[in-house]
Amino acid sequence: MSKRSIGISIIMLLVLFLAYSTIGVGVTIFILAIIFLVQATLFTIKPEFHDKFIEFMNPALYDIYKEKGADFIGKKRRINIICYYILSVLFIFNSIMQMKISRRLGTQPLFNYKDYLIIAVIMIPLAVVVGYVSRFILKKSKTASEDLAWNLILGIGIAAVVIIVTGIYFLHFIFSIIS
Repeated sequence: MSKRSIGISIIMLLVLFLAYSTIGVGVTIFILAIIFLVQATLFTIKPEFHDKFIEFMNPALYDIYKEKGADFIGKKRRINIICYYILSVLFIFNSIMQMKISRRLGTQPLFNYKDYLIIAVIMIPLAVVVGYVSRFILKKSKTASEDLAWNLILGIGIAAVVIIVTGIYFLHFIFSIIS
């Protein structure tokens, strides 16, 4: 990952933190869903926007894309656009559920400042590692389908680790309340 993409990620985390704290989790996730939907629509209408976005966010990854050729780039672009549409639908569903839950439980933030700092300290290095692993996968993949398969395995692995760590954190939190 480049310094630019790390800086943008840090700014995004700050904006998310402020939005979570002020307008609530459900509304923040809904705004993210709309952003993903707008991006997917723009990338569908103007495919060169996708290429410019990838080049801006991760120049090293874009260089590897260019080496793979136009067919690979086209297939990878379609896969990424489909993923943006899927993410927007999932985020909309999640935001609706979050808004329903917050109406019943109140709008008190789930995390405090210390928790957000811990999450940021974990997520930024994780994002850097994922960026390097993604570039390695892209270099070794012969087709866009193979790249997709390896990235799915990577994503499932990361999701499992996040679920386990979050579960341990919440169990620790629950046991500290009980004691």
